[in-house]
Amino acid sequence: MADVAAWHALAQLHHLNEVEILQLMTCVPVVLSHQWQMDDAAASLQGYHVGSNHEQLTNVLCVLLRAEMRPALSCSALSVATLMVALECEEKATADMAVAVRLARVLACKLERVFQFSKSFKK
Repeated sequence: MADVAAWHALAQLHHLNEVEILQLMTCVPVVLSHQWQMDDAAASLQGYHVGSNHEQLTNVLCVLLRAEMRPALSCSALSVATLMVALECEEKATADMAVAVRLARVLACKLERVFQFSKSFKK
C-alpha cells in the first residue's frame, strides 16, 4: 500500500493516528506461507499480550497487518490471539495497550477478509 490516500483512508476507517500509520508504513511486508508461521505469530501475540509487553505486541501486530497470508492456511489460533487483544476495552487501557487494541481490531478485519472471503471459493 504505497498510496498516501489509501493510508489516510485506513487511518480514518480504523481510528488510527499518524504514529500508528507511520509504524505500519515503515514495517517491512513479509509472506506467511506455512502453517508454522501462522502458529508462531499466534503464540507471539498471545505471549506478548499475557506478558504485557505492549511494544513487542504492537510490532508483531504491524508485521501481521503488512503480511501477505496464504488463504489456504488455518488462521484459527491467530484469530483467537488477535481477538484476545482486540476485545479489550480501549478506553480503560494504557496508551501503549490502546495502540495494540486498535491494531488488533484492524488485524481482525484483515483475517476475516482474507480467510472468510477465500472460503466462498472452496467447494
